[in-house]
Amino acid sequence: MSGTGLPFRCVKRWFDRDFVFGVPVAEAPALLDRLSLTPQRVEALLGQVPAHVRTHRPEGRWSIQEHAGHLFDLEALLDLRLDDFDRGEPVLHAADLANRRTHEARHNERAPADLVATFRTARMAIHARLAKMSPRDLARVARHPRLDQQMSVVDLCFFVAEHDDHHVAAMNEIVASIGAWPECAVRLLEAVDIAGPWLLALNAERTTDRPGAGKWSPREILGHLIDSASNNHQRFVRGRWQKDLVFQGYGQDAWVAAQGYQETSWPELVTLWAGYNRHLARVMASVPTDVRQAPHAVHNFDRIAYRPVAADQPSTLEYFMDDYVLHLEHHLRQIRELG
Repeated sequence: MSGTGLPFRCVKRWFDRDFVFGVPVAEAPALLDRLSLTPQRVEALLGQVPAHVRTHRPEGRWSIQEHAGHLFDLEALLDLRLDDFDRGEPVLHAADLANRRTHEARHNERAPADLVATFRTARMAIHARLAKMSPRDLARVARHPRLDQQMSVVDLCFFVAEHDDHHVAAMNEIVASIGAWPECAVRLLEAVDIAGPWLLALNAERTTDRPGAGKWSPREILGHLIDSASNNHQRFVRGRWQKDLVFQGYGQDAWVAAQGYQETSWPELVTLWAGYNRHLARVMASVPTDVRQAPHAVHNFDRIAYRPVAADQPSTLEYFMDDYVLHLEHHLRQIRELG
C-alpha cells in the first residue's frame, strides 16, 4: 500500500527487472504482434477515464498520460538501436536513465488523441522496419549498455514488449485505484501529494511566526485545516443520508486557540493533516455519484462555504466537497507565502 492507502507501486520498478535473453528467432512474429497492439491498448486506457484521472500524478509519480507519452518518447531510442544493429556496432545506444525527455515533455497538456496518434505512427514505422528483417538480421547481437548483456534483435523486441507491458500495468493500477473517483477527490490527493514534501521542508522554528496581530502562524493555519478536515468529515458522511445540506458551523479562531497548535510539533501536524485528507479523499469517492450531485433546495452554504451559495439557490454535496478543496488550496498558498 502507498501512503494514500491505495495500491500504487504494485508494479515492480523497471530497473529492478532481470532478463535472460536468447529468445528464438521463431518468436519474432508473436513479438511483433505484441508491439503493434500497444498503441491500441494505450488508446483504450486513455479513453476509459476522465481528464482529471488521466493527468493525476499519484504521489508525484507519472500520470497515465505521462506513462503513455514515455512509451512514445522511447521510440526514437529503439530506432537508434536498430541502426546500431544495422551498422554492426558492438554496444547499443544507452538510454537516458533520468528520463529527462518524458519529464520535460508536458504530456499532461496534450490531447489524448494526439498522443496516441504520434505513438501509433512511430510504432508502426518500427514494426514495418522489423517485419522486413530476415531471420539472419533478427539474430544479430550487440551489448545492452545498462544490463551489460548480449542481446539479439529478437531479444530487443522482447525487451520493448515487456517494457510496454510494464507501463500499461502501471496505467491500469491508477485506473483501478481512482478511475471512478470524482475530480474533487483526485484534486485533494494531488494537493496532499504536492504539499506534503514542501511543508516538511519548511524551517520548523519559523512556523510559529505570526505575520501580524490577530493573524495565524503557519502552524495555526495548518491546525485550522485539520479542524476543517474534522468538521467536513462529519458533513460529508452525514450529507450522504440527510434530506438537506444544513450542517453545524464552528468557531474557527476559538478552535485554533483551544487546541494549542502553536505548541504542537510541526512534523506531527503535517503528518496528521496529510493522513486526514487522504482519508477524506476516500470518503468523497465513496459517496455515490447520484447522491453527490443531487440538488438540494435547503442548505446553509451561504454561511459555511468558502464560496457562499445564496440560500435561495439549490446546491449539491459535490459542490461543497469541491469548495472544501478550494479552501484547503487557499490556505496552503498562505503557508507557502509565509514560509
